[in-house]
Amino acid sequence: MIPWAIVACLSFLCLKASTANSEDNIIDKAKKKFIQGNLIVEKQNKHLTYLLPAMASPENRIWWHRIRPANKKISASLSEDRKYLLIHLNEELTDTVELEIQSQLVPKSDLTLKMNQIQLIGTHNSYHIAPEPGVMKIIKTVMPGEAANISYTHRQLSEQLNFLGMRKLELDVFHDTKGGTFAAPLGATMAGLKNWKSFHPEFDTESMMSPGMKIIHFPNFDFRSNTPTLKTALSELSKWSGENNLHLPIMILIETKKTVAARKENKSSIFEMVDFRQLEKEIAEVLKPEQIITPNKVQGGHKTLNQAIRKGAWPFLGECRGKFILALDNQGTERINYLKLHPGLQGALLFVSSPPGQPESAFLKINDPKANHSEIQKRIKEGYLIRTRADSDLTEGRTNDYRQMNLAFSSGAQYISTDFPEKTAGYSDYTVQWPNGKVGRLNPLFKLEQHQATMEPEKMSSQIISRRFSLKVPTEALNQ
Repeated sequence: MIPWAIVACLSFLCLKASTANSEDNIIDKAKKKFIQGNLIVEKQNKHLTYLLPAMASPENRIWWHRIRPANKKISASLSEDRKYLLIHLNEELTDTVELEIQSQLVPKSDLTLKMNQIQLIGTHNSYHIAPEPGVMKIIKTVMPGEAANISYTHRQLSEQLNFLGMRKLELDVFHDTKGGTFAAPLGATMAGLKNWKSFHPEFDTESMMSPGMKIIHFPNFDFRSNTPTLKTALSELSKWSGENNLHLPIMILIETKKTVAARKENKSSIFEMVDFRQLEKEIAEVLKPEQIITPNKVQGGHKTLNQAIRKGAWPFLGECRGKFILALDNQGTERINYLKLHPGLQGALLFVSSPPGQPESAFLKINDPKANHSEIQKRIKEGYLIRTRADSDLTEGRTNDYRQMNLAFSSGAQYISTDFPEKTAGYSDYTVQWPNGKVGRLNPLFKLEQHQATMEPEKMSSQIISRRFSLKVPTEALNQ
């Protein structure tokens, strides 16, 4: 095996690249020279081709290339083996094509494995912290059943990713349109906590006073959260992702709860189009477009998103590493309102759980793998991405019952939720992890070679090399 340090040095010398920026791991584009070359007319005259210069790589690693055109009018893609640049013929072509290609070392199996062919585990209500004992006493008096279901606490989001290998997170959001709505929880006052903030060190009053998306389970009583706002949560996740850019695609499942607004016609306070616009605005303010696997990216040139996933259009792992896939948990009126904003999910940031066969249907939320085991398997084979649950209402954790977890695993669901990513004091030894303790595994519903696949390498970051190309277009291509 060639030592990585030597490979890196050879690559840098070959590319004449400068030292990478320590913040975003991308070489300063201003200091790089263009690589000159000539495009070749492909036989069928549908596009021009260019063989990318070879780059040395360690054993069982490949360079995954991504295109960043300087001119958005250029229609560019890569061949299936990622070795050739393809420029599609159109009337916008000029005599020279200039673009940037970013390359990253990834496991070799990323060229053949797609994101729907693996399974990952994540947490349910990932932000949740159990109520303080005084507040919990009040909840037990009024709603004893509910109290029994919320006595769990999760680590910080980045710790779940880093130490527990979670790759799916769930966030409940309230739209506080004016700010301050949740800044003084009633339960803390009722519990007689005069200096209640000292009992809630995680409570961020400043963030709670500002308008925006707040992350809590229920206002006033079950209000404790390890991340107070959506932007705080996404910032934490984005930072971790940048430092561990070989991670498998992380699902962020968002459940919209209520909107605090003075709109008389919205008596139920459910999220409407205006609320979803604000939700997407906050997402876009933190996550860059290249960090998100969007419905449009999956749909590609297919007529509908549903047609795309039924034809196997989920991206390869090389395209997914270091990225997030966002999905809407709600399946009722909220889903309808979101689709009014984005018909067919065109331009959407989130996937939605629509009935199979609908034009926008690609992701399905099927909570119970016991009652729906065969249904989940059927939909997986049809091309859908599915989230299910290994446990619910803390029941399995109390009784050390692994039956639902095992069914969730064998169902083939790609994302599996749990309240027990690790052993929890006061419960049994129940915990949801893969048998080998690693992050992710190959989906049992696909015929895949286990020994040839790499989920996440030990070294979780890989430098991104940027190269700029200036490629001449053949005269005959311009005259067509």
